[in-house]
Amino acid sequence: MKFVENRLIWCLFIIALLLLFKSSDELLISVLSDSPVARVFYQFEVGNSIVFNLCIGYIVSLIFYVLVVYIPERRAKQELKDELGQAVSFVFEAFFHDRRDLGIMFHWSKHLIHCKPISEHLDHIERFKANASFKNLDGAKANMLVQSVHEVLPTFEQLVPVAFQVSHKHAMLWLSITNSIRQIATLQDVPIDDRDWGILDLNLSEFVDYVGKFYDVS
Repeated sequence: MKFVENRLIWCLFIIALLLLFKSSDELLISVLSDSPVARVFYQFEVGNSIVFNLCIGYIVSLIFYVLVVYIPERRAKQELKDELGQAVSFVFEAFFHDRRDLGIMFHWSKHLIHCKPISEHLDHIERFKANASFKNLDGAKANMLVQSVHEVLPTFEQLVPVAFQVSHKHAMLWLSITNSIRQIATLQDVPIDDRDWGILDLNLSEFVDYVGKFYDVS
């Protein structure tokens, strides 16, 4: 529905711009009068002030809407998504897929504010998808991931209201992301030898997939 509304708004803008030229008493600018589409902009024989004023009003209103409402709202939502991304980055960095050692065994104690911006991780979303399994992580890394997820779970739950400020759709995706984190966190209370790593495989894969949808990346 929103897509239809957006197309309607911009279609009306084009119509208003066309009628603005056609209803004006001013001479057509040379750039248009000398172009192949000049006939489209031929003015009415008599300028119509009502149509002209309506077109001016619509165009000015749309410009003010874009500058005062649309751009600030879009910027605010992006800032919220970036803030939510700190928690996501915390989980992604627990993969440490670019590391071959266990040098971040205590990642779970890391503060979220020290994580990389989510944008840096989204560039490697396909690699995270490929690594999202117990087999690719191996035992030690999988155990550290479970520990890190268990520690960050409360943060994901507390950020649900923030996700609702972005949009209802983003909130639903954040709830799905949080649920995947919650399922992985349940492994923390199970002895390592008794853990069902299928839970990790399923929910870690879903986590990466939901994050991709949340940030609209493939």
